[in-house]
Amino acid sequence: MNASAVPAAAADALLAAMLVDIGSSLGRPIRLLLGLPIIVAGFAVAARAMWRVDDTRPVAWLPHSSFVLFVMAAVGLFTPSLHGALWYEAGRRLFSVLALAAVGVFAGAPAPHSRRAVTAVIVGAAVLHLATPLGVPQPEIDVWHWTQGCIRALLHGVHPYTVRPEDIAEGAFQIQHTAAVYPYMPLTLLAFAPGFLLFGDYRFVAALSVPVTVALNRASGARLGLDRRFIDATSLAFLLCPRAVLVTSNGWNEPLLVVAVSAFVYLAVRWPGGLAQAIVFLLLPGLKQYVIAPVLLYLAFKPRPRALFIVVAVAVTSATVAPFLLWAWRPTIDGILYQMIGPAQPRLDSYSLVALVAVLTGVFVSRWVSVAVQLIVAAIAGARLRRHGLAGLLLASSLALCATFLAGWQAFQNYYYLVSAMLLVSAITMAGSDRHAAHMSVRTCS
Repeated sequence: MNASAVPAAAADALLAAMLVDIGSSLGRPIRLLLGLPIIVAGFAVAARAMWRVDDTRPVAWLPHSSFVLFVMAAVGLFTPSLHGALWYEAGRRLFSVLALAAVGVFAGAPAPHSRRAVTAVIVGAAVLHLATPLGVPQPEIDVWHWTQGCIRALLHGVHPYTVRPEDIAEGAFQIQHTAAVYPYMPLTLLAFAPGFLLFGDYRFVAALSVPVTVALNRASGARLGLDRRFIDATSLAFLLCPRAVLVTSNGWNEPLLVVAVSAFVYLAVRWPGGLAQAIVFLLLPGLKQYVIAPVLLYLAFKPRPRALFIVVAVAVTSATVAPFLLWAWRPTIDGILYQMIGPAQPRLDSYSLVALVAVLTGVFVSRWVSVAVQLIVAAIAGARLRRHGLAGLLLASSLALCATFLAGWQAFQNYYYLVSAMLLVSAITMAGSDRHAAHMSVRTCS
């Protein structure tokens, strides 16, 4: 298969990932007017990939993908300031200019020049993300203050779910919607703690996840025999997410999930029958509460599951929560369940259909609609994609999560950052020349 043609489903998954990133990067005043429809279009393209997954006829992808990559870089150039240091804001704009030039070279230059352009973007993005905690040392968002404070408490022997972090930036906790307790899983604190210990800011772990994710995805693509040009396109699509640095700057948890998904794919491709991939995938709900359907799909996609692998993987994930429950079960449960039962109404600043309905009509859709939607979409996608193994699992999981966020009470750029990353790895697995290996790599993993 030449560089200008891949299976239709792979081309669709790549396009869907880019559309989701663009839509979720458009803020006020066009968030609901333009951003949300583009996300819905991305979901529709991903659904088309599901229905075209059996069509192995190659389709051209490079021209339209290059155009959308150029749009991503252009949107990134005009994203709002992160209110960081002058040198950082200048560097961020310079990276977008570099990205625009690199996409042009990637689309039309000979292979050696194209590879250099992609390498420049990879290096530039890694430097930019690693510089973000320095350039934006105190972001005005409660997530960062919560996580910094809770890691500090944990390292001093204080249960993190029983503390209220110091208001480091004056008025930080006057931000609307700030949770009354740390609202994320304990594993996020454990995973981020090395960044805090070594550098005083856990966001360095999130920043490091960006080049690690790229390296894992490229290794998976090479292992599956992908054409170098398509591997480069997926790398650019991931790195040119217009507001990717916002995810790092705000200290959101999704970079942990993204790198875990990429690690899972690499392990599934490299060692199809290994235990490690089962452990990594089942760590996902230990990182974020909304990962429900992907785990159910993972278990359903196994015609001959190795019960021992599943038991071990569940035990590892449980071990990240159990010590906190034994330490103080009530505040731990309060924190883990806060996102599900704490909010009194939908976030009207969300990129979701629920927010759109609320803004237009004042009607608040039930919070449980998103759970039902996730399970329904997962059932439909799972039935359609089950025999497509790893690629099917990733695409079905992407569809289920995207539908969840579209129907959810809160959905922001970090949520769709994960959806886009999952769509990209599904594109990689569907585009491999060794399609049989991509399909079978999940069937014997646990």
